[in-house]
Amino acid sequence: MNNRLSFAIITAVALITVMLGVGAISLAPSAPAQQPPGEALDSTLRLMLADHGITPLDPGPTPDPAKVELGKALYFDKLLSGNRDISCATCHLPLHGTGDGLPLSIGTGGFGEAPDRMRGAMRMLIARNAPDVFNRGSPEWHSMFWDGRVVGNYNDGFTHPHEFTQALPTGLDSVLAAQAMFPVTARAEMRGDPKDVDVFGQVNELAATGEKDLVTVWQRLTDRLQAVPEYRELFAQAYPDVPANEFGFQHAANAIAAFEIDAFTLLDSPWDRFLAGDDSALSTDAQHGALLFYGDAGCARCHSGNLLTDQEFHNAAVPQLGPGKGRQNPYIDLGRARETGNPDDRFAFRTPPLRNVALTGPWMHNGAFATLEDAVRHMADPLQSFASFDYDLSPVEVQAETRRNPAIDAEIAQRLDPLFAAPVELSDGEVAQILAFLDALTDPRAATLEEIVPASVPSGLPVGDNAQQSTAFAHVSDQAGITARHTEGYQVTGQAWADVDGDGWLDLYVTNSIGPNTLYHNNGDGTFSVSPLNQQVALPDHYSGGASFADYDNDGWPDLLVLGRENDVLLHNNQGGGFSDVTAAAGVSDSFASKTASWADYDNDGWLDLYVANWGCVPRCARTAGVSGEPDRLYHNNRDGTFSDVTDLLDGQTYGGGFVARWLDFDNDGDQDIYLVNDEFILPPGNKLFRNDGPGCAGGWCFTEVSAEQGADTRVMGMGIAADDWNGDGWLDLFFTNAGRAVMLQKQGSGPFENVAAEAGVAMDARTVAWGATSLDYDNDGLRDLYVATMRDGVSAFNPLFRNQGDGTFADIGRASGADDPGPSVGVAAADYDNDGWVDLVVGNYDRGYHLFHNQAAELSGNNWLALKLVGGGPVNRDAVGTRVTVTASDGRVQMQDVHNGSSVGSGESLTLNFGLGESHPQTVTVDWPDGTQQTFFRLSSDRAYEITYNGGVRPTSPGGGFMQNILDRLGF
Repeated sequence: MNNRLSFAIITAVALITVMLGVGAISLAPSAPAQQPPGEALDSTLRLMLADHGITPLDPGPTPDPAKVELGKALYFDKLLSGNRDISCATCHLPLHGTGDGLPLSIGTGGFGEAPDRMRGAMRMLIARNAPDVFNRGSPEWHSMFWDGRVVGNYNDGFTHPHEFTQALPTGLDSVLAAQAMFPVTARAEMRGDPKDVDVFGQVNELAATGEKDLVTVWQRLTDRLQAVPEYRELFAQAYPDVPANEFGFQHAANAIAAFEIDAFTLLDSPWDRFLAGDDSALSTDAQHGALLFYGDAGCARCHSGNLLTDQEFHNAAVPQLGPGKGRQNPYIDLGRARETGNPDDRFAFRTPPLRNVALTGPWMHNGAFATLEDAVRHMADPLQSFASFDYDLSPVEVQAETRRNPAIDAEIAQRLDPLFAAPVELSDGEVAQILAFLDALTDPRAATLEEIVPASVPSGLPVGDNAQQSTAFAHVSDQAGITARHTEGYQVTGQAWADVDGDGWLDLYVTNSIGPNTLYHNNGDGTFSVSPLNQQVALPDHYSGGASFADYDNDGWPDLLVLGRENDVLLHNNQGGGFSDVTAAAGVSDSFASKTASWADYDNDGWLDLYVANWGCVPRCARTAGVSGEPDRLYHNNRDGTFSDVTDLLDGQTYGGGFVARWLDFDNDGDQDIYLVNDEFILPPGNKLFRNDGPGCAGGWCFTEVSAEQGADTRVMGMGIAADDWNGDGWLDLFFTNAGRAVMLQKQGSGPFENVAAEAGVAMDARTVAWGATSLDYDNDGLRDLYVATMRDGVSAFNPLFRNQGDGTFADIGRASGADDPGPSVGVAAADYDNDGWVDLVVGNYDRGYHLFHNQAAELSGNNWLALKLVGGGPVNRDAVGTRVTVTASDGRVQMQDVHNGSSVGSGESLTLNFGLGESHPQTVTVDWPDGTQQTFFRLSSDRAYEITYNGGVRPTSPGGGFMQNILDRLGF
């Protein structure tokens, strides 16, 4: 929905061509010979305009000031949306040409201000581009919306959308007011979905009404407004003759229309000044462009009259993008035919008006064209442009909602409006002249409308859509160069961090379920570029899922494991110079649907072993007898580049639909146990806790399933996991997500676990569908916090960041997070990618892409930090997985963390341990290595990163020092 150019270029030429049976007409590259220079150009143009009946536009009557004041409040007030999270101004921003700068708008459930707005979890894009609302007070208007679903006038009444079976209320002042009745009833725009709750956690009573019961929606909105004292006063002032009990939403719609007419009637463009008699108003190029527009190019056949639109409907072969108008015809937008049922109207859309068109991009009914020039050139030859349209240039969000249909494409071309049948060849100079004319349609005030935005609205809800305060994180994906998409298919995202080239900066690998995957090189300046090694790890034909890095051969270089729906791939890092596929030789692949890889040295032989959680149904997905999940896999590292399948050590209890296994030392006995998160959707249900009991059993090693006796046999639709010592008692606790309330199992010392999620404030809503989770101290206050990736939450559409309050409870900091991604999020992985001591996040969104969030909490607090990278050797694996570090701060606080590899869902997080210190400093750092060796270090500096080597020393590291240090290590320094 946007004032989108649909030029009928070549109309006159096309008609002549059709009648005479000649081919395409090529215009000369220079201005037409009949266009004289100088003053004669003005006269020629004025004669042509007289032939077209063009006169200054009648702006219409001046609206009542009291209605304007009421309408202004309503236009900017989110109270008009079911979830209280979106206003008219969200999609029709005064500072964006009364549009939003997006191809397809983002309605309720979204976050942020356009054009940087993100859509909410499980929310569809609005199927149309947001139209402008300039100069809608003219009495010449009789048609609204791209498909003309509201047509008429005050005297004759108004049509309404075909699916609306009730009657419009009486008393609507104009077709613009009739139009204003409907955005509040559209679920994707402002109304919301059934079972939605608003930003305060209250039931959305507008969404709970019957699908087509719009009258009740309007009545409930009126009730909302009348419950606000300031609105009661504004309505009384605007309608002094209407009793309070007779107000309806039509009165609000009239007021909104009055405000739009008052604020956005702008008729001081160079074109309007020229029409008023100012011969100097237009540049020479603009005059030549106008002559083309009204002459040989034939644009005015559709963009006719004083409004620069015939308000009729034409199929201009605009590529189909987005979800389509309604789910009855997924990914197909029938345009006017959806209202009329007439096959001749299929794919026809209303000709948009053109005043201020230079400000209202992207253009066309679905924002298919990013530049006005692209739109002009499309209309010069619609079929050629349609055939060569590059869908990959559309924003990732739009690509994710687009499905090509060859049959529909053929029908669009076949039904092209005859007005556009013959192409016209325009020279670059002539295109530039047409663009100059279109630019001359811009009123200077249209670009400077910030003064009309109120500071507040009667409801007290925020006026803008940006965060109203400083945030802990900033969304920096575009600035950082993280643009990889994730495509619908395998329902897991892979995101993994590692310094693959040894330069001291963490690189990022992300997966796409239908390929290719992307390896990003960290440039060391906050940005990333596609790695020169990318082609070796892109796996374009692989059905990729989770990913992780691990130095399985102890050579000092992180290797890459990419899981898949049908097979897994192990890629060996050749000392930073490239990757080799060693899957077959290593023996770590299976044919199951793998979700997450987790690495640990369970037998303390100095080499990393591997657990792969597989999720799949045999023979089908159902919680019925005889159904089991695909088996997980436990691999033992043979220390020669190969692995052995030792899954039998787990006594056949790995068929539960696994999402992730978290290695941890839950009983503080010095070895690595396994906590397996299973999906209750597949039998046998319940999570599993395997205690590591050491050597001596059949097969060489003993694992004992103890989940029941430890209070950890929770049966939920488990998905992601995080483990940490959130209460600081020296025992690791567990948090795992669910399709429902989340679970936090707190270890009761040497006793069992206890679910404290509700008391701790992290259970979330019963309607939550959460996936990945990670533990971090985002504000470096010395208390470990929790971030959760959600697809949908009954209270909020955004991923929560739970701040540890230090008393056993957590508080969701909401939009103060800045990382409150609207999803639908699956994976999350934490890492300090810019080496500033503040942990950042990457979030994988299903069928969308990857969002990078930079931690900027340092601007909000002066807290200290300590970063420790552990390097194993000899009997300890090189990644030091399983090493426990205890930091005692100068204020007496004691913190404990373990080096681990494999958590969340499909994720590989940084192996560096980041400790927040608040205002204190490190007093002692104690390292307990997996082989029992203990080292203690004193008086390390705060706000520094250190590397601690097994049975060696500690040295400070600096950003970018990794490659040189690798060289020194190999030389023995």
